[in-house]
Amino acid sequence: MPKSYDPATAELAMTLSTLAYVDENRIATQQQMINEINAGLEEAGYKSWQVAWGPALNADRSNLVYAARNSETGRLAVSIRGSDFSFWLNWIQDLAVIRVISYDQFVASASETAQIAFGTAIGLQQILRIRDGTTSLEGFLTAAPEGTPVLITGHSLGGCLASALAPCVADWRGSAFGISIYTIAAPSPGNADFAAYYNALFTDQSGDSTAFRFFNSLDVVPNAWASLDTVETYYPPLVSCPPDIIRIIGRAETAVAGKYCQLGEIALGSAIELSGAIITPSGAHRGRMEPNAFENALFLWEAAQQHACTTYQMLLQTGLMLPAVGILKQALTAAET
Repeated sequence: MPKSYDPATAELAMTLSTLAYVDENRIATQQQMINEINAGLEEAGYKSWQVAWGPALNADRSNLVYAARNSETGRLAVSIRGSDFSFWLNWIQDLAVIRVISYDQFVASASETAQIAFGTAIGLQQILRIRDGTTSLEGFLTAAPEGTPVLITGHSLGGCLASALAPCVADWRGSAFGISIYTIAAPSPGNADFAAYYNALFTDQSGDSTAFRFFNSLDVVPNAWASLDTVETYYPPLVSCPPDIIRIIGRAETAVAGKYCQLGEIALGSAIELSGAIITPSGAHRGRMEPNAFENALFLWEAAQQHACTTYQMLLQTGLMLPAVGILKQALTAAET
């Protein structure tokens, strides 16, 4: 039987991914973000973990990435923020999927036929260009002692970009040894050849995967872009999928048909389905026969709740963590000094 994921690492990845949203919808200094992420890690029980690089952002602050280090073991973790829809570049990265490009421009040894979405490539380019001072993420990771374990994680778009980044990290280090990838609620980054390349790269000598993809059975986002046709079946009869949203899904499915393949396999334990439950507000009127704004809002609200970090924390049975926890804890600490 294939080796399964490590629950403790999954909990850590969930916490690191959530804290990557520390700068969402506001402008904070790097030191503020460092203090707040460290405070959040401590509050979550990870006192030995602290920010070691970043948080670093691109020019318009639409992409954020940071690295943390365990002071006791030396283990490193890289966390990439998911979508912040206040930034136009995130919209491009999420939705620019009709065009695919070859991944070998990032890792020369990759198969020529391995392709990723144009939008994912834009996001990956942003991550590779980001600097903490003068140090790139590549410079930081390659300066670590040889064989240092590295966890790469992210939620939503952050998980998609983590999957695209991981082979680059393996290339920088000369091997995938010591690298583990735990992505949460991530859409598919590329085609079947990229998935095959990725799955093979992150399989150890024992035949066990070192890359794990977690998805909520009721979250629509992981269906992008490989299995869009299942989205409309998720919430009925409690929440109907409105006809106009069905039409949008149909158009998207036609546009990307056959281009994408999700990473990992449930049968091999590298894709982990978490059983979701509908959490629509009680008393909401459901089952309307005609498209209307309320029905659309209800469906989209449900979809947003199923995709939220807090829902995944519940499904993974981790402690509740919001970036605001670190912000509040840091504020209280400052007030006491």
